Amino acid sequence: MMKMIRFTLSFLCAGLILISCKSDPEKQENQVDTNAPAKEETVVKQLNNKNLLVKTMATQEAKTFTSALVTTGLSDVLDDEGPYTVFAPSVAAFDAMNKNNLNFYLNPTNKEAFITLIKNHIIEGDLSSADLLQNAKKSSNYEVKTLGDAVLKVSMKDGNIFLTDAKGNEATLGKTDILASNGKLHLLDKVLSVNVK
Repeated sequence: MMKMIRFTLSFLCAGLILISCKSDPEKQENQVDTNAPAKEETVVKQLNNKNLLVKTMATQEAKTFTSALVTTGLSDVLDDEGPYTVFAPSVAAFDAMNKNNLNFYLNPTNKEAFITLIKNHIIEGDLSSADLLQNAKKSSNYEVKTLGDAVLKVSMKDGNIFLTDAKGNEATLGKTDILASNGKLHLLDKVLSVNVK
């Protein structure tokens, strides 16, 4: 008898759960129709949002520059809408820096100078290598201004693009046109606008 009562109660509970979970199929369909595209759009947006920060982090040659962005707190800039063009010195470019200069910038008391140095490799606007070449062809005095207020002269020689800072230091663009949702990333073979000796 007790088994029968338990069985009946279990059956009733299961029935109640099924009834309470079941809803109008038309409403369910409408819910899917309204919510699914929004969710799908969000997921697609996240997958496609490969901004300059993501692209810089994913570029092995820009590993040191990425660390510098994080250290200086400038990673948010590349996460911004932009558009920006980033001239990231390669790992080899940072390795080739004068050790005294490198130690100066890595000293926490010189953080502001380090921030300026990194900003001097970022400009507002979305410039491809073709844009840089065309502008350099049009004018031998073509320059770009960085977020750190440095002026870099853009020139072309033997099909290569060069950036020259105010002190006459010249860097060559290596890998170019790494596309991001908010601009472009180009790699440099030298760190520019270094203000110490």
